[in-house]
Amino acid sequence: MMACCLGKRRCMKLRLSRKSKKRDLSPSSNWAPEDDGDEGKILFFGGSNYTFDLDDLLAASAEILGKTAFVTTYKVAVEDTATVLVKRLEKVVVGRREFEQQMEIVGGITHENVGELKAYYYSKNDKLAVYSYYSQGNLFEMLHGKGENRVPLDWESRLKIAIGAARGLAIIHEADDGKFVHGNIKSSNIFVNSQCYGCICDLGLTPIMRSLPQTTLRSSGYHASEITDTRKSTQFSDVYSFGVVLLELLTGKSPVSHENMDLASWIRSMVSKEWTGEVFDIELMKRMDIEEEMVEMLQIGLACVALKPQDRPHIEDIVKMIQNIQTN
Repeated sequence: MMACCLGKRRCMKLRLSRKSKKRDLSPSSNWAPEDDGDEGKILFFGGSNYTFDLDDLLAASAEILGKTAFVTTYKVAVEDTATVLVKRLEKVVVGRREFEQQMEIVGGITHENVGELKAYYYSKNDKLAVYSYYSQGNLFEMLHGKGENRVPLDWESRLKIAIGAARGLAIIHEADDGKFVHGNIKSSNIFVNSQCYGCICDLGLTPIMRSLPQTTLRSSGYHASEITDTRKSTQFSDVYSFGVVLLELLTGKSPVSHENMDLASWIRSMVSKEWTGEVFDIELMKRMDIEEEMVEMLQIGLACVALKPQDRPHIEDIVKMIQNIQTN
């Protein structure tokens, strides 16, 4: 494996050993990568101050948090010393060099509003990306979760989440000489950090994965109409997806079909009919003193989801606009 030197960040390599394959046989934790004979190694970013290694990671019990056609997400508690979020890529064909280069770019991004990549592992059949774990859950769960334990998000909380996520996306777009693209901005990939600001996660995976079917992209509600292949996402399409998240924060509605339209199209329709007040989350409408701020956020969100990519604002400008809402 190539040597790694990312600024002042040290990297530690560990060989995948046979004892790494021991597993807790409970259904939620049978997750360790298959032994495909590849000389796989795990590489940790951020120095050698970790108290677990690959053997500990693969032997730990794991809780499945989500699963798609290509990625399974696990919460992994490593012997009470650390809890991490692990993304396991399956059926993803990508060369070692391309994968490592992508992970090293992500490993070099350090910011409070971007989920930290702690480590990665590559083998022919399995790839792992190990990120920071955020105990408060993701924005999708906060907005759309069910049950007695759900706490409604007030306006101030939503505004801080929007500001943090915008800052995080701006940092992401600065990486790789200003060319980096996230490619999968959505509320389930936005978490809340210890200061209660939004934090963007799942970084670096979409560009190296096979393209998703066009029908899948369209049905998600987050992807711009010009994007039919996730590998061809752009910073402008990231801005579109972020705009959908802003609209989701305002309405409390999922981005999927509303009256046979995606969320962005539905809101455009409502605004054109001068029914703007009908789009806001009923939980927010209990307060009369924030209506002007919500309308400002709505205008920002609609600018982000402009149909033509060149009509969408740059993320740096979006950060300033959202921060102005908070300070006005």
